[in-house]
Amino acid sequence: MAPATRYDRFSVLLHWLMAALLLAQLGLGLWMVDLPKDNSGVRAGWFNVHKSTGMLLGLLILVRLGWAWLRPRIAPLALSPVKQRLAAWNHRLLYLLMLVAPLSGFLGSVFSQYPIRFFGARLPRLAAPWDMAKEVLSVVHLWAVYSLLLLIAVHLLAFVHHQFILKDQLIRRMR
Repeated sequence: MAPATRYDRFSVLLHWLMAALLLAQLGLGLWMVDLPKDNSGVRAGWFNVHKSTGMLLGLLILVRLGWAWLRPRIAPLALSPVKQRLAAWNHRLLYLLMLVAPLSGFLGSVFSQYPIRFFGARLPRLAAPWDMAKEVLSVVHLWAVYSLLLLIAVHLLAFVHHQFILKDQLIRRMR
């Protein structure tokens, strides 16, 4: 049986749901860090939304990885071996960073003095506050996020290249 030329509906749904949530999450994360630290609770509220969305994205990437492992492969595009390797590595790094960013954010929160809430539900404290671990994980989180932004930009530029220069109808695989 020949490999499919399009992704299944669940893969497409996961891709676009995660793309929308991830872009919103990245925008929120970049915006909220400049909120003033005061007693109004505005900053804490937005941080809780960010943490909740990050945990949801962390769970979704695990579902996506599991599904990608289980579903049948689709036929690769007719690209040069170099372009195929570049695309494969971009996707691998995207997946890796979509795991590292929420995991480092979550673990950084575990070691902070603030409680972790998942869409309002307070999660149990998993560890005592540890400033050094929180700082290291914050650096990892920030590095992962900026690297993820760079790889998303490469991903989008590759799409534009395929769609408008090569005109190979790449988007049809994702509908």
